[in-house]
Amino acid sequence: MKKTVYKTEAKSGLLPGVKRAVAAIAAAAIIAGASARQPSRGYRGFLDWSNDIRTENTGLNGEKETLYYTGFSTSHGYQFNPWLYVGAGLGLEKCTRYDFWLAPVFVHARTDQQLGRFTPFAEVRLGYNLTDDGGVYFSPNIGYRFNWGRKTGVNVGVGLTLQGVKTNIYEVTSQPGDYWIMDYKGVRHDCRVCFSFRVGIDF
Repeated sequence: MKKTVYKTEAKSGLLPGVKRAVAAIAAAAIIAGASARQPSRGYRGFLDWSNDIRTENTGLNGEKETLYYTGFSTSHGYQFNPWLYVGAGLGLEKCTRYDFWLAPVFVHARTDQQLGRFTPFAEVRLGYNLTDDGGVYFSPNIGYRFNWGRKTGVNVGVGLTLQGVKTNIYEVTSQPGDYWIMDYKGVRHDCRVCFSFRVGIDF
């Protein structure tokens, strides 16, 4: 008897708390009511507390568990005008339950908007994940920037993170005497989808 098994089998989905997180950020922006100053032209840096959450199949019977990654990321680049920033950065996050890591290097593009007293932003990070044998890293986010001092802002954002990974494929064959032979069949490219949440500062 032969069957194909995988070293890891991931199935991702968004948690029910996504809508609550977005609603909480919107409420905080309305309550605060104070806009941040628009970024000025020149060097700009970011330091973020980064979090990613995904749900994964953990067994042949469809059992699922939620994996939580937490860590930091930083980005440095140039603010071309009050609305456009382009830079590059890196991050490092660790799973709180297992010895899994997320270590991206990325290009970072961001736009800050001024809508009356409100200062939302949208950003995208595109690069390469250095863990799990490497793969694409893509993380779009939206959020709100609060004023904190003359040149510093506090950023709160939510979005998605796509983490590219390579999965080893094996074929397991049962043999007489109740033992199994495992044959390596190659590599499959997967993409894990996480809900992301970041809090940080820009300077």
